[in-house]
Amino acid sequence: MNEFDSISTPDDVLKLASRRTGLVDIDSDSWREGLAIVLDEVNSSPAFTPAGRERIIDDAAKALERRLKVHDYIQRHPEVLDTPVERPIFTLGMPRTGTTVISYLLDQDPNRRSLLHWECMTPVPPPATGALRTDPRCLALLEEQKQILELVRAAKMPLPHWEDADGPTECMFIHNQDFKGLSWDAFLASPRYARWLINEADMTSAYEYQKRYLQVLQSKAPGTWSLKMPSHSVYIDTLLQVFPDARFIWAHRDPFKATGSLGNLLTLPKSMVLTPEAQGSVDWATNLTEQMSQHVARPLRSRERIGDDRFFDMYYHEMMNDPMDVIRRIYEWLGDPFDAETEAGMRNWLAAHPQDRFGQNAYTLDEYGLTVEGLTPIFADYLEKFDIEMESAL
Repeated sequence: MNEFDSISTPDDVLKLASRRTGLVDIDSDSWREGLAIVLDEVNSSPAFTPAGRERIIDDAAKALERRLKVHDYIQRHPEVLDTPVERPIFTLGMPRTGTTVISYLLDQDPNRRSLLHWECMTPVPPPATGALRTDPRCLALLEEQKQILELVRAAKMPLPHWEDADGPTECMFIHNQDFKGLSWDAFLASPRYARWLINEADMTSAYEYQKRYLQVLQSKAPGTWSLKMPSHSVYIDTLLQVFPDARFIWAHRDPFKATGSLGNLLTLPKSMVLTPEAQGSVDWATNLTEQMSQHVARPLRSRERIGDDRFFDMYYHEMMNDPMDVIRRIYEWLGDPFDAETEAGMRNWLAAHPQDRFGQNAYTLDEYGLTVEGLTPIFADYLEKFDIEMESAL
């Protein structure tokens, strides 16, 4: 028997995380409901391979390990919660709309602070400013990634998404420690978890936990946060309860292309944990339609309530055609100086990271049981509101 065989409840996962860390005190029970849904699916559905089930449970234990460590650090250093998180920027929108490019470009500004991939994975102890990219934890993950990329390139496998260890990551990987992040849906066979997350879950605890997480990280490496997660767009009202002075970069793209791209993105993680039979029976059309509809309907309603001033509209086609012009306009909207050093850093990053550096990804809507005609009513209000440049036919 291995350590995963007897895992059936959230308490079992917490005990596993406690054994690994030596810590037992956790800050709240807000993570239990989401984890219970994940566990129920992996333990009751035949869709998962044995290795796939173990991977998901291991990821769940690691999420609670981080939470235990963050809470322990705060207990030993309560002063970190005295410093506010002021005027953060959140880049949001539908998935697959260019939010990653924006986050990497803003990360080149030394006056801004990004949530880096490696520090999100190993937040304690928090790194100091001068060690954000030289900490041994960062260097170790960079080396691990180098070996992964060598295998990927040898296999000539295109990657729909990649995050460098020392580059920005999504707030979702903080939220998933409250088990309220769509990263869990990426590995599941049914849309049950995603439906709960989007329609029923109270996201207040996830944003409150994120604030504490950021306060821990900024205690040694301060700065004005530039954060990103497409699905912030679904939770703007809750986000503003915790971050009342937040501002938003809303990334816009042809929604039909973005929907197909999201399906392409989710294919890989599901293939890593599901049986071949289960992969063939995933209800792509339902899950993609339900997720994407809320990624446009909810931010439209929130924007009607709070007004346009908090939003900068970033169009995918403009970002692809002239990213530096978009960036200059973002800085004008922010009222922040845009100096030559920051501009040079951004241009250097763009030169080193062409869009197709990990290969071209090909996909169509019909692969996921969808059509432009069927999706058109869902995106009608969005397309009427914004001047979206439509891309090639799917």
